[in-house]
Amino acid sequence: MIWIDEAGMIVRPPEPGWPPGDDYPDWLRSFLDDRDVAIEKKASEIEKDDPELAARMRGGQERDSYPDAIRDWAHNGADSQFVMTPDEVLAASTDRGVDKSQGAAHFELANHLWTEGDRESAIKHFNEAHRLQPDNWTYKRQAWSLVGNEAAGGGELGRFNQGPLPGAEADWPFAGTFTSETSKTPAADYYPNTM
Repeated sequence: MIWIDEAGMIVRPPEPGWPPGDDYPDWLRSFLDDRDVAIEKKASEIEKDDPELAARMRGGQERDSYPDAIRDWAHNGADSQFVMTPDEVLAASTDRGVDKSQGAAHFELANHLWTEGDRESAIKHFNEAHRLQPDNWTYKRQAWSLVGNEAAGGGELGRFNQGPLPGAEADWPFAGTFTSETSKTPAADYYPNTM
């Protein structure tokens, strides 16, 4: 997400942003609510013995806070507590070196090629984007979801398949999967926290 005001000024730099939970299908909203309750229960149980782990468990994205911030900006404009000064925007902006720029180009090209039906070329460019930006979860999950959905035959839940189906591991065109990568990554560290 990036926030640009009516005068064309960037008032928040590119950052992860989340849709409000009330826009989710009922089954997903219910799943996420149940998961959050279970995480909080477990974090409360271990907080005394391992406060660092409990904090990490609670350190996930608060998906409702980002839409609330946008509403605050829409209501208060430049006086919103979430609007940054130009100096703050520059300080919060991340380095855009050659690898990031080339990774972004490969990612955009991969998406274009995928929509044009050139699967083989798209996968080549997705893999190059992953190589150039190995910590970019958006790039990984997009590629894994597209190929995973294809392997699962589509459908409402197909896009949540982000790895090979059992028995088809040799056909998976990427070095990692959602499951293999998340098992190596601390909880809630897939995307940087925003607000």
